Amino acid sequence: MAEHRIVVPGVGGSSPLTHPIPWINMSTNDTLQLGLDIGGSSIKYGWGCKSGLQFFGSIHHQEKSLAGFKQSIGLILEECRQKVGLDRIGAVGIGTPGTIDLQSSKLVGVNPNLPFWTNLDPRDLIPPDLNIPVFCDNDANVMCLAEAWLRGPDKKVAGITVGSGIGCGFVIDGKIYRGAHGYAMELGHTTSFADGEPCFCGRNGCLEAYTSVEGLKRRMQNIPGAEDKLFAGSGLRELLDFSQDRIEARRIIQEGLKTLARGISDLVVILDPDVVVLGGGAMDGGLYSFEELVQTAKSFMPLQNAERTSVEKALEGNRAGVLGAVILASQGLGSF
Repeated sequence: MAEHRIVVPGVGGSSPLTHPIPWINMSTNDTLQLGLDIGGSSIKYGWGCKSGLQFFGSIHHQEKSLAGFKQSIGLILEECRQKVGLDRIGAVGIGTPGTIDLQSSKLVGVNPNLPFWTNLDPRDLIPPDLNIPVFCDNDANVMCLAEAWLRGPDKKVAGITVGSGIGCGFVIDGKIYRGAHGYAMELGHTTSFADGEPCFCGRNGCLEAYTSVEGLKRRMQNIPGAEDKLFAGSGLRELLDFSQDRIEARRIIQEGLKTLARGISDLVVILDPDVVVLGGGAMDGGLYSFEELVQTAKSFMPLQNAERTSVEKALEGNRAGVLGAVILASQGLGSF
């Protein structure tokens, strides 16, 4: 099987591409799909086909607004047009934060880290005059879809993304599980502590309020020096630097690890997956020790679950959402 390569815009040279899907034969005649993974600070994107990605890049939000999003999408489409031609794109897949209603395809409820990004159809980001089919789903769902397809079509895979918020998805036999209305798998907004810390969603005690980057920043805001270091817009690196010499901040992160481990254990007991995949920018960036998180989660599980369920790092890292969006678009077209 040929090795794909990725070129990251703004970075010299190239880097080894993400894992090709090992059980699908590659054809050079495959139509390309464009995948978009919308995050709290950037849009990751790339194109590829059913055998894997052929290109990956990222563009940071210059402005967190609908107009800013459309501007970024315009730049991505122009780059795609120049490098491969939009006529080669069979469909667009979009992974987005938030809950998508199955009936209306609109984002519903609160989108804490992108408050303007609600009551909208993500497909409207793509200009209609391009006449390209567009398919969308929650970002954690598409991350989980990619990781499940890399492991084989018969696997039951739960995926958790740790970043500005907490995302979660579940894939059964190669298909995303969405529940009756599209609201399934919101692990981040299950209640970890009754009457607990406020969450950006407006409720109290959510797992996300204790385990995500934004939740941890809010919990640290009363520690001396936090107002200078953990200002709005700061990210994981600032949080880790701030906590390095502050015992109270490290205690809050450790409580976050334990809370997330309990959430993983609960998820395993309810779903009984083959694999739980942990990904997202904060896991990649070292917010929590992967080994300690797995060990703690397993200690909370019944023995039969702990013995039979694997907890693994995302094979694709922060590129999984883009690959998942490409697969989502391919599935939407009936390509596989």
